[in-house]
Amino acid sequence: MILTVGVSPVAQAGEWPTDKECKKVAKDADSVIKGWCVAVNRRGGNCLACHQAMVSPWPEGFPTGGNIAPPLVAMKARYPNREDLRAHIWDPTVKNPNTSMPPFGKHKLISEQDIDNLVDWLLSI
Repeated sequence: MILTVGVSPVAQAGEWPTDKECKKVAKDADSVIKGWCVAVNRRGGNCLACHQAMVSPWPEGFPTGGNIAPPLVAMKARYPNREDLRAHIWDPTVKNPNTSMPPFGKHKLISEQDIDNLVDWLLSI
């Protein structure tokens, strides 16, 4: 398998599910796929409201991400320590009190398991 920086091996193996397809993702699905589903769920992480995700192939007919926050690319290089990324998602105000990113864990906007799945997905892209 050849890996490209910024392209998930999961995405190379198949297509990313759309928001509607994510509703049918099995509970025993891969945590990376579950993390993608958290990111694209408008009632969940809703990461794509602010960020662009650099995944391929992009789901056909799926809206592109936002551009008011940094793109989600090369996340493993940006966050070599998994716990740092998890802590940032849990409460980004710790490092930047003026951030517009919501504290997903601190305010219980998504579950702890959703945060773990989201981290798995982010570290795969």
